[in-house]
Amino acid sequence: MDVAPVAPIRLVIRAPVPAEVAWAYVTDPDRVEEWFTAASPVGAVGESYVLDFGEGSVVQGTIVELEPGRRFAHHWAWLDAEPRQETLVTWIVRPLDDGGSEIELVHEGWDEAGADDAIRDDHEAYWSGYLDDLRDLLGDVATT
Repeated sequence: MDVAPVAPIRLVIRAPVPAEVAWAYVTDPDRVEEWFTAASPVGAVGESYVLDFGEGSVVQGTIVELEPGRRFAHHWAWLDAEPRQETLVTWIVRPLDDGGSEIELVHEGWDEAGADDAIRDDHEAYWSGYLDDLRDLLGDVATT
């Protein structure tokens, strides 16, 4: 019996801020902490990237793609997970004609990590909430 592949998570938000501002909010540690969690600085391809959610919940991965101002991809693996399940998170920032921006999140590699639909769906629920927070925050930034 064939098992259907676990679908990637693809979420997109629009923000009333220029792409440069949106980029800062997905890559600058001080800005990321405002809507998500403590993050290490985004370094070069091949360097480590860490997100610390507190109480021992840490995600660590390697930066695999970086196009400053546009695209940032890193592996995603919970350090306390057994077995370790490494997936890939990609952030894409696009300018819009109205001066705002679009932020796309793609979280994929579930099959390769041995993860099932339930794990993927849990991540999608969390990402949806965090991206709602980011969209709301960027709306506030645009009005100040």
